[in-house]
Amino acid sequence: PQSEAIMEAIIRSSKPLPIGPADETELCDWKRIDRILLQFSDPLVPWLRCRWLFFLLLELAFAWRIYALERHYFAVYVLAIYVLNQVLLFLSPATEDDHLPARSKSSEYRPFVRALSEFRLWCRGTLATMAAFIVTFIDDLDLDVDGRALLVYFVLLFVYTMKQQIMHMVQYGYVPWNKPKKRAHEKSEALDV
Repeated sequence: PQSEAIMEAIIRSSKPLPIGPADETELCDWKRIDRILLQFSDPLVPWLRCRWLFFLLLELAFAWRIYALERHYFAVYVLAIYVLNQVLLFLSPATEDDHLPARSKSSEYRPFVRALSEFRLWCRGTLATMAAFIVTFIDDLDLDVDGRALLVYFVLLFVYTMKQQIMHMVQYGYVPWNKPKKRAHEKSEALDV
């Protein structure tokens, strides 16, 4: 009876069933673009030090450009806030706070699973820095702000958010890195005969 009711509902439905190839009316094939981006990004994953060296050089070039221009401080501020947000995601566990135990009572080893992977942190930081670098070439995007006031505000925001993150780490008893597994104590060599 249930299968008959399902069949009847399908027959009476005015919507066509998605059988066969997908509708090609989209303006852009996102799956294809995603595959192309993966082809460029996947080979970069093992090059950890090179990637972060590139990021550091990009940040230094951006800082030099801002120093030379003596403007576009708002772009620097927005970039700093964005990178701070991404670093906080990197330091946070992937689970929701409501589901975290206050402290792990068992001695079971659980690796730290990040809300944002190291590679995604690098990708997002690099792309954001490149975007901010491009913004410095467009004078219409330069807002007239006091750079020192933004710096003081960012430092206060950084201190406050890091304090909150550290308090969260202490409350839930986690650290943002994986500790090696605790192994059972092996027999001492003195007892071996």
